[in-house]
Amino acid sequence: MTPGCPPNGECPVHGDQVVPRPPTVLCIDDDPLVLHCYRSFLAPQGYRVLTATDGLQGLALATEDRPDVILLDVLLRGLSGYDICRKCRRDPALREIPIILLTAWDHPSVGQTGRAAGAARTLQKPADPETIVAAIQQVLGLPCDPAAG
Repeated sequence: MTPGCPPNGECPVHGDQVVPRPPTVLCIDDDPLVLHCYRSFLAPQGYRVLTATDGLQGLALATEDRPDVILLDVLLRGLSGYDICRKCRRDPALREIPIILLTAWDHPSVGQTGRAAGAARTLQKPADPETIVAAIQQVLGLPCDPAAG
């Protein structure tokens, strides 16, 4: 991996100089307001933010863009977050992308089901921006910045 480049290693090159690309976060949630909130606190933190309002659109974006991490709501129309997780884990191109599930369900089995589906983390909604950013940094292996956020 090139230093300063995101985990997917994709850095643009200008002349003989590698320009680091900010880590890309794909946010999948059927609530446009939630997606707006994610963008409003992730973009100023230096993340490139992609959004999708359903699972199929999210899978297409993930395949096309190969984000560094996926923030994924569990309850979606059509495919559930668990279904999307399982599909990503079966796809060699998406298998290594860490997935953070977010859910309003407050039940101990939610985390277990998420891990079984292939999620790196499961967070309870509503999650504050600092918690989400810390989870992203943790799954990407980035140092946590206590001054951020």
